[in-house]
Amino acid sequence: MMISHFTAALIFAVVTSVVFGVTSKNTDRERLLYGFWVFGMFLVISLGAAWIMYLIHG
Repeated sequence: MMISHFTAALIFAVVTSVVFGVTSKNTDRERLLYGFWVFGMFLVISLGAAWIMYLIHG
């Protein structure tokens, strides 16, 4: 079974966000909010980079 590049990026974003959230903050609330923040930033940056590459290469 092959997964798309976007699905692989989403899986990476989820796993990385969980690890960053668990290891970097003190309270559960801070961990949860930071995990969502990191996940959102991964998505925004990934989609932004994809659009930039699309516009450059057409």
